[in-house]
Amino acid sequence: MSNAPINKIIFITNSDTDKGPMAAAALSMCALTKTYEIESRGLTVLFPEPMNEKAEAVLISNGFAKNDFHSAALSDEDFSDDTLMITLSRENFEQMLEKYPDKSSSIQLLEELTGTPVEYENLHGRELNEYGRCFEDMMKDMSLLAAYLNERHKEQ
Repeated sequence: MSNAPINKIIFITNSDTDKGPMAAAALSMCALTKTYEIESRGLTVLFPEPMNEKAEAVLISNGFAKNDFHSAALSDEDFSDDTLMITLSRENFEQMLEKYPDKSSSIQLLEELTGTPVEYENLHGRELNEYGRCFEDMMKDMSLLAAYLNERHKEQ
């Protein structure tokens, strides 16, 4: 990963309708020493969709409402020298490296940044409480990510 300053963080998932926006919300709730633009994108988004209702309910119950959210497909324009792309799964990480080999320095797997194994299950069709558990796990992981980002910012 390059040592260039990071100003934007984009979480990459398949559909960008649940885990990606939940991760973006979770990181934005953490104590960060720098202000980042935090977003999410999907690798297989054919058209904009609203956030999954259960993911939205979990975010609202945790004090985060994003009523205007619609999924967005990752595009070449999303890449820049000051953007960090974070995948939440090894599968998405490998897909990103295959599709964007020349951008590999800006693509990271979450668990490599947090130092702990991270693998969120597919939530589609799951019960609301499972979305809640996933978000609780994300909050822990995003706290670790925030610590990494804060340390990196301090070193720059």
